[in-house]
Amino acid sequence: MKKIKKLLSVFMAVLIVCCFCTSLTGQAVSFTPNFEINSAAGILINTDTGDILYEKNADVQYMPGSLVQIMEAAIILENCTDLKMQIVCDSELVKRYQTTEYADDLRYADIYQDDVLTVEELLYAMMLTSSCEAAVLLANQFGNGSVATFVDMMNAKAQEIGCTQTNFTNVTGIGDASQKTTARDLVKITQYAISVSRFMTFASAVSYVPETPNTERHKEEWVWTHSNAMMQENSTYYLEGTKGIKTANLTQQGRSIICQGIKDGNTFLVVLLGAPFTDEGGTLKFYHMIDAVDLLKWAYTHFNYQTILSDSTELGQITVKNGSGVDYVLVRPEKSFMTLWYDGADINSVIQEIKLQDNVSAPVKEGEKLGTVTLKFSGQELAVIDLVSTSSVELSQKKYYLALAKHFPHTEWLTRAIFLSAVLCAVYLVLCIYAHVLYTQKPKSPEPVHLKPKASVVKREAEKTKKKKS
Repeated sequence: MKKIKKLLSVFMAVLIVCCFCTSLTGQAVSFTPNFEINSAAGILINTDTGDILYEKNADVQYMPGSLVQIMEAAIILENCTDLKMQIVCDSELVKRYQTTEYADDLRYADIYQDDVLTVEELLYAMMLTSSCEAAVLLANQFGNGSVATFVDMMNAKAQEIGCTQTNFTNVTGIGDASQKTTARDLVKITQYAISVSRFMTFASAVSYVPETPNTERHKEEWVWTHSNAMMQENSTYYLEGTKGIKTANLTQQGRSIICQGIKDGNTFLVVLLGAPFTDEGGTLKFYHMIDAVDLLKWAYTHFNYQTILSDSTELGQITVKNGSGVDYVLVRPEKSFMTLWYDGADINSVIQEIKLQDNVSAPVKEGEKLGTVTLKFSGQELAVIDLVSTSSVELSQKKYYLALAKHFPHTEWLTRAIFLSAVLCAVYLVLCIYAHVLYTQKPKSPEPVHLKPKASVVKREAEKTKKKKS
C-alpha cells in the first residue's frame, strides 16, 4: 500500500508539472501595473489557466528563508501514514541548527524539551509560525534520523518537479548563500505542494491550538497564529479571499511571502521575495504584504476573460489543386483562444502571424489542418493555434488525370526510365562493338589440300569403268 501511495504521488507530481509547463507555453505574456512594487522579485499567476499576469526578476536567485518549509511540509504529507504519530522534542537536536550570527532569522513556537507533539501539531507550528523546532524535529523524523538526508529528499523533489534554479541546504530557513531559489521555481514548488492532500489545511489555517498533554509547561492558552496578516480581519493588510501559505524574514535579504487569492471563481498565486524591512526614513514596514495586497487587488479589478481569437474567424484561403467544383478552401482557427486580459492593454494590438501550407491537393476534409496562427503581444507569444479547413473539397478525377498526364514528362520516374534506357542502349552498343571486333580478328581456316592419285590406281579405276559399260 505504501509503495502504491508513493507511485501515485510521483505520478501526480509529473502530471502537475506537465500541466503547469504546458500552461506557461500557452501564454508567457505579462502586464505592467500602474504602481511599483517594493519587493526585489515576484510573480502573479492565475493558477486556473497558468497565465502569468505580472513578473519581476522572476529568474533571479534569492534565499527563500522559511519558504523552504513549503517543500518540507509537502514531502512529510506524502510520506506520513499517521498524522497522530507522536514526536518527543529534543532541544539538543534543535540547538544544532541554531546560530548566533543570524538569530533573528529563526522563529519559535515555544516547543520545549520533552514536549510531546503529533506530526499534525508540528506541521501547524511550522506552517503558521515558521517554527524552527518543528522544522528540525519533523525533518529528523522523516529523514530516518538525519536532517541532512531530508534536505537531500527536498532537492530530489525539486529536480523531479522541474526546478532548475533551486538548492536547499537547511530546513529552518536561516540565511545561507548556498540555499537559493527563484520566484518562478517557488511557483512550481507551491503548486506542487497545493496538490498534496491536506497541505492547504495546514497552509491556510488562520490559527491553531495544539492539544498537547504538557499543560504544566504551557499554563496559558497555547495559540499559533498564521504569520500572514492578510487573513486576519482586524489587520490593516486584510484582504478577503486570501489563503496565507507562508511568509519569511531574512536579515540579509528582507521579507518574503507566498499567498493565494480567490475571487469570482479565479484563483491567483503571488510570490514575492526580498521586500525591505523599513522605508527610507527607517520606519518599520511590511512591504511584502503591501505588495501582495496591491497585486491581488489589481488582478481582481483589471483582469477579465476575453476572447482574443474566435474559432469562427476566417483567416485566409488556400488554393486547392484538382478540386471538383471549387479550387480553394477557407481556413479558420481550430479553437477559440480566451484568456485573462488586462483592461489597460489594447486587444487590437495582438498580432497574428499566419503560416499556410503550399501545394494543397484535393481531396481536402473539413477540419483538416492546413496551417497555424501565432498570436503575439508586445513581442511576447500568447499562443500557437492550428488553422483548419472550413469545408471539404472533393477530388476531380478528370482534373487529376489531366494533371498527371501534363506532369508526367517532368516526373522523376520518367527521368529515371530515360536514364536507365540510355544506359542499357549504351551497354548493348558496347557489346555489339565488342562482338564485331572479336569476329574480325578471328584467324581464317586453311584451304583443303587435294592430292593426285597414283597412275596404277587411275588405270585400275578405268578398267572397272570399261567392264561396267560392256
